[in-house]
Amino acid sequence: MVGFNNLSYDWPMIQHFLDKPDCDAAYMYQKNCEIIGGPDEREKKEHIIWNPAIEQIDLFLIHHFNNKAKSTSLKKLQFNMRSRHVMQSPIEFGTCLSYDEIDQTIRYNCHDVTETEKFWLISQPAIELRRAINPRWINQSDTGLGRKYFETQLEASGIECFERDESGRRRPKVTLRPGGVLLGDIILPYLQFRTPAIQAAVERLSHVLVRDDWDAAEGKMVRSAAEPDAPIYARGPKKVRAEDLEAYGHHIWFMEDFSTHSFELGGIEVTMGLGGIHGSMERAVLADCDMMDLDVTSFYPSVAIVNGLFPAHLGVGVCRVYDVLLAMRLQSPKGTAENAALKLALVSVFGSSGSVFTCFYDLAFMLSITVNGQLLILSLAELLLTVEGLQLIQINTDGLTIIIPDGQRGQVGKLYKAWSEATRLNLESKDYKRVWIRDVNNYIAEDMKGDRKRKGCYEAEKQWHQNQSMTIIRRAAEAAMCDGADIEDFIRAHDDDGWEFLLRLDLPKTAHLVLADGSKLHGVVRYYVGTEGQTAIKVMGKTHTHIHKGAEAEVIGKRGNWKCSKCDYFANIKANVQKHVDDAHSSKIVICQEYNGEPIHYDMKFYANEARKLVLT
Repeated sequence: MVGFNNLSYDWPMIQHFLDKPDCDAAYMYQKNCEIIGGPDEREKKEHIIWNPAIEQIDLFLIHHFNNKAKSTSLKKLQFNMRSRHVMQSPIEFGTCLSYDEIDQTIRYNCHDVTETEKFWLISQPAIELRRAINPRWINQSDTGLGRKYFETQLEASGIECFERDESGRRRPKVTLRPGGVLLGDIILPYLQFRTPAIQAAVERLSHVLVRDDWDAAEGKMVRSAAEPDAPIYARGPKKVRAEDLEAYGHHIWFMEDFSTHSFELGGIEVTMGLGGIHGSMERAVLADCDMMDLDVTSFYPSVAIVNGLFPAHLGVGVCRVYDVLLAMRLQSPKGTAENAALKLALVSVFGSSGSVFTCFYDLAFMLSITVNGQLLILSLAELLLTVEGLQLIQINTDGLTIIIPDGQRGQVGKLYKAWSEATRLNLESKDYKRVWIRDVNNYIAEDMKGDRKRKGCYEAEKQWHQNQSMTIIRRAAEAAMCDGADIEDFIRAHDDDGWEFLLRLDLPKTAHLVLADGSKLHGVVRYYVGTEGQTAIKVMGKTHTHIHKGAEAEVIGKRGNWKCSKCDYFANIKANVQKHVDDAHSSKIVICQEYNGEPIHYDMKFYANEARKLVLT
């Protein structure tokens, strides 16, 4: 049986019916509410049947959509798959259906089945990979697949990954550190610096205490970090405990993320945190200079292997298995199932080290990789910056990009090779001819062959869980920046593909879209901005917002004098000019929940302006 979230919903519902085939709709509806109605994720998992009578292929799990950061509905996938229909339920859930509504609901359900089948066909490479590695792991995400593979290799070498709890249930071994981890205790002693700014960063980090606390209500660990003689910074809501006040003896306050540390290095601002390092030039166009990108091969696994880092409860044998798998991957032919499994296995250990539900959980192990990884990249940057005139373009988790002064390429090569030998980390280099960089997460880098690496807002092809709206603007922006094309000419030349102009609006359950004709839309809305159509207002609670508004009200002269920023309309009352802005300068949209690729009457001005926002000059 193939489905989308079928292990958590469809099969438990089917099994519930099979257990009582003479049941009525109310009986089934009660089960439905038990599965999806409660906010507690642990209670929802209690409905999962782990050994179903029929084999299950759950596309939702395979693509890791159960991860909150990647959470994706079938309706969002319909947009990304360019389906003819993006269909919402025609009937409100919980309605007692009439015969006519039963027919509508059946058509809706059949459409969902068709779209699930389409995504199943798209997912065949992922499914076949799992069948080739181990069919029992068919519903594992990439991270889960790699973790399972690594666990089997550990157990084959005599390392026990699991134990039994008091009730006899199998559970992963973990290392809990109730006292927390002082970062100074895990920083590798050979990492010494001469640059005052880096020395100050290391000094501050070394006094940070990181602690994981179990949140029973959420059913997960909540991570916090504190600096002695400074406020405690916590990730997410957390109760202040008496021992915290006693230990630190001062006011405690909270932030969304751990307090980062920033400093200037090589001409850019560098920011360090618990998870990684980043910094870059901003809104820069680089050409006619000698640029080189340096990345560490398999960075996190390599840091663990060469420095003997491992989860305490598993022992040093993990490093030996790590090393063997890395060597096997380097020898394994690319494109094979074995190579893919080895790659996933190597990256999954670190990826699982922060989850208490896996056998790799050890807070000290995780932090020893992330913190020392940052310092290792900084040590490379510091060494290269001894070359007079060298500049950093960007620095990130596993490498950096530099501008080499004229005549210094040989010296730079000697230095990074010396660093590689000293740290036993392999560096891969690539030369760039041109770079357009908005920030560390959004850039285009063109190598000497003319091939381009695109990141962030410049990626035309995004992953399935990402919003793939308006691909035309990213392509037009790149053509303008990199090839000297006129944006409007480029858009006209490619307007035969209407799919590239479509946008997706994701409305939460508490929101809806109201069109000028009074009609309301819910859920996932597909549309384009056109010369014809209607203005639309997004309603969220008491907030009413016109979407794609092209102007705003500005104060001119004395308070109370208002003017439209886009034309000469003037009023003494802000409400009047605001109404003018909403009515006259909100883009018109055309709803196309059903669309089959036919030509569209798009608003050139809107799409060209959106593309220009991405262009760097």
